[in-house]
Amino acid sequence: MGNKEGGSGAGMFVAGMLIGGAIGATVALLYAPQRGDETRDYLKQKTNEYSDAVKTKAGDLSEAAKVKANEFSTKATEVAGTVKTKTSELTESAKTKAQDLTDSVKSKAGETFSAVKDSAQTLADRGRSLMNQQKDRLGDAIDAGKQAAADKEQELKASAEATG
Repeated sequence: MGNKEGGSGAGMFVAGMLIGGAIGATVALLYAPQRGDETRDYLKQKTNEYSDAVKTKAGDLSEAAKVKANEFSTKATEVAGTVKTKTSELTESAKTKAQDLTDSVKSKAGETFSAVKDSAQTLADRGRSLMNQQKDRLGDAIDAGKQAAADKEQELKASAEATG
């Protein structure tokens, strides 16, 4: 009769004591070498002894159960406190890490935006410079074309005057 779950072991013990007492009383009656009134007194005395023993043991078991219940309650409270503390710590850690990540992403986004803006400005400036160079070359080419046309016109006029 092992103690499986606290209360059931105690109940089994008390039941065993009562059954054992009843069996003992029955055997005592069957094998009693005394007279009837002596046997009855003896049974009464043994019943009182077993009754007192059962009451004492039940009280002891009840007290032990209370102690175990208090120990369990205390331990459960401690565990709950530890879980609550750990949960708070983990929550704060997660919040901090999330904020750090957010700040890092914002910083990188700002740096990337600035770099893209600077690159776009540089490209725009280069584009303007190239367009101005092409404009100057085109202007020079137009001027050269006008000069060539004027020279050809002069040449044709001179050639027409010489033949003519």
